[in-house]
Amino acid sequence: MFASNKRHRKVHVSMSSYATNTEVILALDVESRQKAMAVLAEVGSGLKWVKVGLQSFLRDGPDFVRELADTGYDVFLDLKLHDIPNTVSKAIESLSGLPIGMLTMHACAGSECMKAAAETTRKHLTGAKLLAVTVLTSLNKDGLREIGLEGAVAGHVERLAKLAVNSEVDGIVCSPLEIEPLRRILPKETALITPGIRPSGTSKDEQKRVLSPADASGLGADYLVIGRPILNSPDPAEAFHGIMAELEDADI
Repeated sequence: MFASNKRHRKVHVSMSSYATNTEVILALDVESRQKAMAVLAEVGSGLKWVKVGLQSFLRDGPDFVRELADTGYDVFLDLKLHDIPNTVSKAIESLSGLPIGMLTMHACAGSECMKAAAETTRKHLTGAKLLAVTVLTSLNKDGLREIGLEGAVAGHVERLAKLAVNSEVDGIVCSPLEIEPLRRILPKETALITPGIRPSGTSKDEQKRVLSPADASGLGADYLVIGRPILNSPDPAEAFHGIMAELEDADI
């Protein structure tokens, strides 16, 4: 059902080296596969990671993931899996053989589900990191209260992050505002991946908990997921390299 008969031209990717250890993941949340490839061609050299989210994966399928990997990108497959343990494990097993570097699920699926998912990921997606999403960056305290969760966002994030790490998950997806407290309580090898990154002068959109790239990097983020500040720019390459320059400056 996911197969596509269309093949797109390969984009040459020149991987340049930046001083910072924090890597940028470009979120390819766009209206078509053709648009995604066009944006990548515009961004040009220096980009290593791309995110394929639910929108793109349901529309373009595994073939798109393979094309991105064949072109030279590392793929972060952001499906945010959340179901009973057997269903999540079988879903991950169905991805076997795909060139995926990272895969997401919801921490609120519980420890049994995360343990099963971690085991299945190690078995069927060799080398891939399984990441647990704590609290979506579109939610704040009021949003949590609507679904029956009282208390500060940070408390829920920390509880879910510790549960995920104890369930053998490799990394945590959190807002940049939670990086510092998580670095204090989690093992140092735990990867922290942060959406909700907005360079100065750009719109927050629906995000509630945001920071600049330099601030998030300085607090200890390993990966920054950035979409609209690059995708909506009249010059995506300039926007991307501006972010990388900001990260370089923060490292000096």
